[in-house]
Amino acid sequence: MAYAYEKRDFERVKLKTAVTLYYGTPPKALEGICTDISDSGLGLDLECVIPIGTECRVKVHDGHKNTQAFQALIEIKNAQPLSKGRCRVGALIVEMF
Repeated sequence: MAYAYEKRDFERVKLKTAVTLYYGTPPKALEGICTDISDSGLGLDLECVIPIGTECRVKVHDGHKNTQAFQALIEIKNAQPLSKGRCRVGALIVEMF
């Protein structure tokens, strides 16, 4: 679903799969759920708030044996706090591995 403030001309694919984000120095791991993916970004539901502008390495698990996990460098572009310390974020894919 495209919101009025978004300038999208491509489709997002809805999904619900586990992700792990790695960020900071020393690297911290953060677990979450990938809620949607497009050719340039990800929607994530995370277990804690992460600042806008943070660059992270993300691993989207394949749901089986993690043999085909999608990995990329992303940048957090927007964040919406949820209940119980969780956060919904939109991230731009900077580079795929």
